Amino acid sequence: MSYKVGILGVGAIGTLMASLLYPNKKLSLFLYNRSPKQQLSIFNDKKEKKIPIHVETSLPEKRKLDFLCICLKEHQVKNAHTFLTGLIGVETKVIVIRNGIHHKEALLPYTSERNIIEAVIDCPVQPIADGRYEQLNKPVLIINRTAFSELFISLFSPADIKINCILDIKTIAWKKLCESAALGAILCLAGESCWIFKDQRLVNLHKKLLQEGVQVAIADGAEIKEPIFIEAIQTKLVNYPPEKGSSMLSDRKRGAPIELGAKNQVISSLGKQYAIETPIHDLVCMLLEKTNNNPTS
Repeated sequence: MSYKVGILGVGAIGTLMASLLYPNKKLSLFLYNRSPKQQLSIFNDKKEKKIPIHVETSLPEKRKLDFLCICLKEHQVKNAHTFLTGLIGVETKVIVIRNGIHHKEALLPYTSERNIIEAVIDCPVQPIADGRYEQLNKPVLIINRTAFSELFISLFSPADIKINCILDIKTIAWKKLCESAALGAILCLAGESCWIFKDQRLVNLHKKLLQEGVQVAIADGAEIKEPIFIEAIQTKLVNYPPEKGSSMLSDRKRGAPIELGAKNQVISSLGKQYAIETPIHDLVCMLLEKTNNNPTS
């Protein structure tokens, strides 16, 4: 059977997903993005994989899909109404791949909860130029178990991506959030890549950000063993290549709004709800909400 599969949001993760789905000749792949893309390619192990598919920036007619992978940042979803209403049908299976938690809520006006897969991806992808990205390792996609999870997994080659299907997606999402919010905040504020963690003071700051996030996560119901998790993330941190960046740093460098709502801001807001102090995340939010957001520019 042939499936119509769409990707909404062709940034780093959207381009990665396109590169993984494009080789499957049993599906028709459609790409959608608010701004045009002249080319799409992924570099991995010094090899370039080109994706020769036109990226559509509008919907001249509705096209109901079998699967729609949404690779938008949290603050971009509100501007995607036309795409969401035009692409999601009654039986469309929607896969949400983004940072943060509570992935389903913003999509419930467009489809029922039973049609949504929440997903967390672990695969650093860095921009090289417009539409060209570098993939640093084999992607791992973690999805919540639903009636159609196995069908979605079958669209991919296991040689290219590892997909884990689990019941407790909330804990996984919180772990990714704590990790990405801590790393992204420091890199974004410094305006530099991971070479800065040669400075032990910044490693210590990273640990404090992790601790604040984990305490809020546990209060919200995530099952995280704090000391073990923090030690594992800090071990990853000091072993990152010095040129590794983050999506928040990339946003700062290209003048885009910083992805605070799905990261540090949700930790700060839920901290207040659970009466947990998050002073460093509060400071990060106060500073970064002004970054690339000058109303006079």
